[in-house]
Amino acid sequence: MDIEDELRRPPPVYPYQPVDLQLLVPSNALSASLALLRRAGRNESGLFWYGPRDSSGNGTVAYVVAPRQWMSWGNYAVSAQALGEIVHQLPNDWKPLAQIHSHPGVGAEHSNYDDRMVISHRVLSLVFPFYGRGSGSFPVGVGVHEWQNEYWHLLDFELAQRRVLIIDGTARVEDLR
Repeated sequence: MDIEDELRRPPPVYPYQPVDLQLLVPSNALSASLALLRRAGRNESGLFWYGPRDSSGNGTVAYVVAPRQWMSWGNYAVSAQALGEIVHQLPNDWKPLAQIHSHPGVGAEHSNYDDRMVISHRVLSLVFPFYGRGSGSFPVGVGVHEWQNEYWHLLDFELAQRRVLIIDGTARVEDLR
């Protein structure tokens, strides 16, 4: 298998069906996430957003964490042990809400590797281009992916803007790398 086979994904079998759920992201959680991605230099890096979900399933980010991980220019990996270190210290009502990672170039679409490395199908997966150094206001250029019908769908700009909302407020931030 060559490297291109690892990157390319087949198109979805079924189209994405918009949902009425929202992920609320305090503005400091977004800025802290970009800072954490940039801190990894020219390496892909991953982090997670945790927080409570309401009775409808909407989530509010309360904790941004970069776990211990292996990083390289083209991918990253987080061990089950490193994830356990995070999860075991969280309040019981906090859930994983999103997995965030960076890509080296402009591309913000999932690769096959990205599809396999997401911690849960119940989270959103956000990909920030240029190792988190992109410009523009969120979600311009950011890949917002949602699992549906056995596929990680890349949401278009309008859907991403409705699905992930930046709000006033703060979240706890931690870098365990």
